[in-house]
Amino acid sequence: MRLNPITRVAFQHLLARMLRRVLLVIGVLVCAIVALSQFTAAGSLALEMEYGALPARLIIGTAYGILGVAGAAAFWAMRGRAAPVASAPAKKREAHLVMLIEAVLLGYALARKTGRTS
Repeated sequence: MRLNPITRVAFQHLLARMLRRVLLVIGVLVCAIVALSQFTAAGSLALEMEYGALPARLIIGTAYGILGVAGAAAFWAMRGRAAPVASAPAKKREAHLVMLIEAVLLGYALARKTGRTS
């Protein structure tokens, strides 16, 4: 049993899964941008009929400005938080996993050695 084909298949599986997720996120973002554009155009037309062209654009610009400031404030508020400390069982599981990987790599290295005496 060779380790290289196993790692290649696992990496390809992980990469394919990640690629599918990235493509899904890109598709959702494109749809959201198109929807936002359409809603902006419809809102602009409705406001133009009510208030005129210039005030309608000012109202829409103000709404986007408020959303932008709210988003920036949310990012600013979240930046100062420290990463959560892992619990003891999580550290123990991680240590077990590291030991298991080390054992596999050591066994693989020992199996590849030539010049064994029998």
